[in-house]
Amino acid sequence: MIQGQSIQRADMLNSYNENIINSGRRSGKERRVLSDSNYRGPEKRRAKRRSGTVSRRHYRYRVKDHIYVNLRSETGEEVGQLLDISKGGLSLQFLVTDEKPNTYTELGILASMDLAMERIPFRTVSVEEVENNVPLSVTRLRRYSLEFKNLTPAQKAKLDFFIKNYTYGNA
Repeated sequence: MIQGQSIQRADMLNSYNENIINSGRRSGKERRVLSDSNYRGPEKRRAKRRSGTVSRRHYRYRVKDHIYVNLRSETGEEVGQLLDISKGGLSLQFLVTDEKPNTYTELGILASMDLAMERIPFRTVSVEEVENNVPLSVTRLRRYSLEFKNLTPAQKAKLDFFIKNYTYGNA
């Protein structure tokens, strides 16, 4: 009797495994083996971008406090939080108010009453939506990576002062 039950269970298990295989569903380790070759999500982009063949020209620093960055466009102004900075550029994030990213023309950094940098020339390197890991949250963040262009000697001096006094470690 016990042997008959084990045969029935083995038959049921075999038919279950065949159904999974025939249905196209994968389980266990098989789920991780195959991936969509057309997937272009953030993990794939980061892996492609950070392949090690291209290294940074400037060391990146994390900011100590909440430093705010002002981006101006022809239609308005956005204020975001500075994430990291280098002598070659910076990255920041802010709340998304429009569906389509604006084209910004001016950049300003307000670190304190002692240090404010205005009209910094820059080029936008990338714009990405930041993943929100808070359940049921409707806020969306956008991350901008910017490269400084043609800084004046006064702007370079202020940038050096900012990096020495308002940052720590690498990003």
